Amino acid sequence: MDFTTIRGLLFDFDGVIANTAKDIARSVNATLENFGFDPLSQEQIIIFVGNGAERLLRRSIVASIQLSKKTPEEIQAPPFEEIYAWYVDYYRKHAVEQTELYLGAKDLLELLSIQDIPAAIVSNKPHEITHAILQQMELSKLFVSIIGPEQTNHVKPDPEGLLLAMEQINQRQRAAGKPSIPPENFLMVGDSHTDIEAGKNAGTKTCALINGFGNKEKLLASEPDVTLFMVCELIVHIQHSTHF
Repeated sequence: MDFTTIRGLLFDFDGVIANTAKDIARSVNATLENFGFDPLSQEQIIIFVGNGAERLLRRSIVASIQLSKKTPEEIQAPPFEEIYAWYVDYYRKHAVEQTELYLGAKDLLELLSIQDIPAAIVSNKPHEITHAILQQMELSKLFVSIIGPEQTNHVKPDPEGLLLAMEQINQRQRAAGKPSIPPENFLMVGDSHTDIEAGKNAGTKTCALINGFGNKEKLLASEPDVTLFMVCELIVHIQHSTHF
C-alpha cells in the first residue's frame, strides 16, 4: 500500500491502542458473578470483543449458562438493561487497573501530532470508558475525535462512526484553513474484521493488526489493504513515507 496518500488515521481501541483484555474480562466476570452466573475464562470472554459491550455481555451470559447448565429459573437474573448498566459502571471504575498501552502506541500518536496528521478513535466500546482510559493515560489531546456507540445509531461494521470521525476531523481542518481530507486518504487501523469492513464501507484504506483480539481468520478474510503485527510498525511506514 502507498502510505504517501495517507493524511489521517482512524483507530479502533481495544486490541489496537491498548491491551484492555484483563480489565474487560475481570469486569465481565464481576458482572456475571454479581447476578448469579458462573465466571468464564479471559480467553473465552475476549473472543466476544469487537461488536460492542452489549453484545459482549449478552454472549458472555449465554456462554456462562451453557457451561453451567443452569436453567433460567435457577439464575433468576434481572432484565438485561440492569445487568448492562451494572457492568458499565463497574468497568468504568476499574478500567485502568491492568490495562496497558501497546508497545510504541504513544510514540506513534505523538509522531502523528508532531507531523500534524489528525487521528481519531472509532470504537464500539462505551465512550465514557474509552475517554476515561485515554484521560488517565494522558492521550486524549492526541485525538481530534473519539467516537463510541453512543454517538451513532449503528456500530461497526456500519461506517457511521468512521464518517462522523472524518467529518469532525475535517471541521477542524477547515477551521484551520486547511483542505478537507477525502475518505480515500484516511487509514482505518483495527484488529477485527468489523474494523476492516467498516473502513471499506466508509471508503478508507484499511490496516489489519494481527496481534489484537479479533479472529485472525476473519480478519485476513476481510482483505485489508495492509497487514501488520502491531500498531508500532506504522511508525516506520510514516517515517519512510515521502508524504510525511
